Amino acid sequence: MKTLQARGICVRIRDHQILDTVGVELESGGVTMLVGPNGAGKSTLFKVLLGLVRPDSGFVEVDGERTRIDNEWKQRIGYLPEAVAFSENLTGQQVMRFFARARGVRPRRVEDVLERVGLTAASRRTVRGYSRGMRQRLGLGISILSKPDLLILDEPTAGLDQEGLGVLWSIIEEWQGSGRMTLASTHDLVLMERHVNTICVLRTGRVLAQGTAEDLRNAAALPHRIWLSTHPQAGAKVDLLCDAMRKWGRGRIEETEGRILAEVPSDAILEIVDIQGSFPGVVSGIRVEEPTLDRVYDRLLGAA
Repeated sequence: MKTLQARGICVRIRDHQILDTVGVELESGGVTMLVGPNGAGKSTLFKVLLGLVRPDSGFVEVDGERTRIDNEWKQRIGYLPEAVAFSENLTGQQVMRFFARARGVRPRRVEDVLERVGLTAASRRTVRGYSRGMRQRLGLGISILSKPDLLILDEPTAGLDQEGLGVLWSIIEEWQGSGRMTLASTHDLVLMERHVNTICVLRTGRVLAQGTAEDLRNAAALPHRIWLSTHPQAGAKVDLLCDAMRKWGRGRIEETEGRILAEVPSDAILEIVDIQGSFPGVVSGIRVEEPTLDRVYDRLLGAA
């Protein structure tokens, strides 16, 4: 499977439009992050792809051809729900074996996956004694049991500590490296950013924006923050530099103790560097902060 496209997906329940002509495209080795407020339609889109909800209109294409959401298709998908739930009286190993039998996965794979998600030592303990993070890792392991072509992860970082996050990142990287696809929803935009290729922003069932992190930053048109550290002995020259940047007029300039903050468009960063270069001995260091995805997300939602 090289490409997967959901085209014009519409889902209406009674008088409520859950999804309105939603389109998402995934590519081999790609990770797509689905973000949006509660009620945006993220989980419903997952259910469409999982065959749990039939859309009123729209379709799914695989490698350019329409596909049926049947049992054969479902075998190609691994799914981690937002809230995992297992029988409290079963051990982690028993839970994993149950799902392995349901998917026709060989028993040896169960032990490999338990080790992969760091649960070998706890595999013979009942799930009742598992922490939230351990349950999440068990669910993550179940989602990869059959080595699916498409991995759907609903809030995968929830409840995970640093060790659990390390397991998650390594699995995502493994799926990327093997040419498989990952579609994940999250509220941890900053945490997930470096692991994704494409971001899709949903609001009230519609796609607000879709593209790379850089595409979304450009669409939001937020200023970059430039921190200029100043030499303690620069004295009045700091005020002169601030005055020069304010007269330049392409951003907001603020002076704090030992630093100058300039908020400017991305295409003005080099101009700030040039201006400070005209005042030798004033600036001791420069740090540029691009807008965080949290800020970009808030701007895109606010502009809609």
